[in-house]
Amino acid sequence: MRVYMQAMLLAAATALAPHAAGAGTATGTGSMIKKDSYGTERQWGRALVVPRDGVVTRVMYGTYGFSIFDADGRTVGDFLAPEMAVGTRLAAGEYRIEPYVCEKHRHHHVEVTVAY
Repeated sequence: MRVYMQAMLLAAATALAPHAAGAGTATGTGSMIKKDSYGTERQWGRALVVPRDGVVTRVMYGTYGFSIFDADGRTVGDFLAPEMAVGTRLAAGEYRIEPYVCEKHRHHHVEVTVAY
């Protein structure tokens, strides 16, 4: 019986190993500062590069919401609260994250993590 259990555990570990070895996460960021002079703004961040189809697992900050855009500039999702994005599926590709900025707080940042 003991040998049987060991064989079953080994088989299960072998079957799951390729999936675990290929799993990963990617994180992208977006920041924006709105300036009063002539309505200018400064925007920067790190692209969210997803090598394989994935799911948003974590969003940090993004208090006033944010949008995710694909490489062609098309909107993938608009989220008014960070938790709304968790569970969103993203196809493999590169994405840009743009936080919403409220009138009073002129500087906002958002960080999105995807598991693939």
